[in-house]
Amino acid sequence: MTYEKAKAEFDRLPRVNADDLDGTIDHLVYRAQHELDLEDEGENEYIDFSMTKTEYATLTKFVNKWKGK
Repeated sequence: MTYEKAKAEFDRLPRVNADDLDGTIDHLVYRAQHELDLEDEGENEYIDFSMTKTEYATLTKFVNKWKGK
């Protein structure tokens, strides 16, 4: 049930890729963290579509909530 809660939250996140998930919370956190890392490193595919502060905060909140669970 915990995975289902995390997945439901993940599905509402901006910019995450839900392809080929492995069914673990760690993988959901990895995907969200990956988007944050891309933003931090300035490696977004489309510079005009940088993440908003709200999107960044939403992803960060998800990672902090579910990391290590």
